[in-house]
Amino acid sequence: MTDVGPGTHAHYVVVGDGPLAFRLTRALSTRYRGTVSVILPDRTTRYAQEMASLDKVVLVEADRVDEKVLTAAGADRASAAALVDQDDGGNVACALLLREAWPALHVVVRIFDESLGRHLQRDRCTVLSASAFAAPEIVAAALRRLVRLPVQHRRLVAVTDEETSLPTRMVLFATDEDGTVTALPNDEELAGLTPKVLLADAAEHDVLPELKADLEPDEDEVDPHRRRRVGEYLRTLAITSGWNLLLAAGVLLVVVLLGAMTMQLATGSSFFGALYEAVLPALAGSDPDHDANPVVKATQVVLTIVSVAVIPWVTGVVVDGVVRTQRLLDAGSPLHAMSEHVVVVGLGDLGTRIVRSLDRRGVPVVAVDIDESARGIAVARARDVPVVIGDARRAATLRAAYVDTAQAIVVVTSGGATTIGIGFAARSIPRPEDAPPLRTVLRVYDKDLSRRIRREIPDSVGLSSSFLAAPWFAASMIGQEVKATIPYRDRVLVLAEIVIMEGSRLARMHPDDVDLDGEEEDAEGVVRSRLLAIRTKQQASGGGGRMIEPSEGWYLHADDTLVVIATTAGLRRLRDLATAPQLPVRTA
Repeated sequence: MTDVGPGTHAHYVVVGDGPLAFRLTRALSTRYRGTVSVILPDRTTRYAQEMASLDKVVLVEADRVDEKVLTAAGADRASAAALVDQDDGGNVACALLLREAWPALHVVVRIFDESLGRHLQRDRCTVLSASAFAAPEIVAAALRRLVRLPVQHRRLVAVTDEETSLPTRMVLFATDEDGTVTALPNDEELAGLTPKVLLADAAEHDVLPELKADLEPDEDEVDPHRRRRVGEYLRTLAITSGWNLLLAAGVLLVVVLLGAMTMQLATGSSFFGALYEAVLPALAGSDPDHDANPVVKATQVVLTIVSVAVIPWVTGVVVDGVVRTQRLLDAGSPLHAMSEHVVVVGLGDLGTRIVRSLDRRGVPVVAVDIDESARGIAVARARDVPVVIGDARRAATLRAAYVDTAQAIVVVTSGGATTIGIGFAARSIPRPEDAPPLRTVLRVYDKDLSRRIRREIPDSVGLSSSFLAAPWFAASMIGQEVKATIPYRDRVLVLAEIVIMEGSRLARMHPDDVDLDGEEEDAEGVVRSRLLAIRTKQQASGGGGRMIEPSEGWYLHADDTLVVIATTAGLRRLRDLATAPQLPVRTA
């Protein structure tokens, strides 16, 4: 993986337009101080203009990305290239072109198709998915669950201040009286702030959500199509057939019982014998018995005549019910009232992952989309997840998804106005008096808009997939291993592993020097970081390679790996400290 130290003015190529391309370009040009060439089809779009306003960023407009365009963007001298368009096919084609023209170039590819991504991923080609990073965070926000952090030999989780059962390790976010967010406050600052998000130790029995969704296995490898249970099918059949089936079955039962009682009185036989004699002419049509009692003969005639009318009626009701049942099951609509479920609106890339994640956890979920051909519809139906087709801004659609009894609604539609409209529409649906407030999670790009929505919609959260995924893409391009992100309102912390290089300033320093408490500030914000653990260098003769606490008195050495939580500015500062200085080039 390419690893260019800060201050070397590394060059990067970004192919694509949109919020992820903008956030990634901004991170590379400011936080990592590189030059960036962005290839996109139209320089007049909103995000293209925002990228053009950044320093050290050049836009290359091209309808088709070929080797000539890539060369003009500086791919021949770039440290890494990122392909972040929303077209999987175009990204793959461009990745293959880069691999052929510049085999040593590290390429980061945004992709949704897991199977395609696994074939493409190899040395010097990293395949990532923006929705894979965003989906777990959105699911955790909807369920008010803990966010697990991947620190070896630890069970660390990010929790809110409402959690009191877990031992607190440190404060990650706090707010002051006017709601201003402070990331990683130190002890002095915390005295005047309210803790909001904490780092805690989880016990072995605590059930934690998944950290993130990497490139997933094929559907048939992880969750084969589940056969519908007999009880569910019969319940659906009863719902679709309704009173018709009950009435037809009731009439037939009464006729058979009356016939059996008549035969019993006429012949003096047992009731079960008489029932046997009654069922045969009623259902199968028995052969006439010339020696039978006249009353028995009359009863058999009546049963046969009545069955001629009743049996086709029952058969028609059953056949109609079976056909309607199969249609309902195939359509995937909710078949009965639901409660304590999660409604997911928008079944694109991100919505599909959210539905999968919720379903795997056993959380009841209803999927909603206005387009029946959306890519997530087939996934939802294959998992027997109820699907509602309709405009979620309409109350009728939301009621069909039982929003009034849901625990949360997650809106991940593509249009900002549509997303906000659905959020307000969901809030307007009356809820039972004893029901808790509806948790509302909205996909919102603009952080100021997200803050205003929180004021208008109680118990709401605004998150952006590009906001959550950009740190991963940027870190992958520069060779920095980001393990997780921790979002809170309009801020994000990253958990990363940083390797100390030989000759760097961090070598032989004390672990306390890794804790940066905001004395510096740059264009990316306040410089903050906290050291969680140290993975010691693996010795060739054996030993080392173990995770230790920062408080154990271990000084830092070259090739040690630091596990830190930091702001993006703090992470850049630590990378500066962990990187060996560049030696000046001697001239003759």
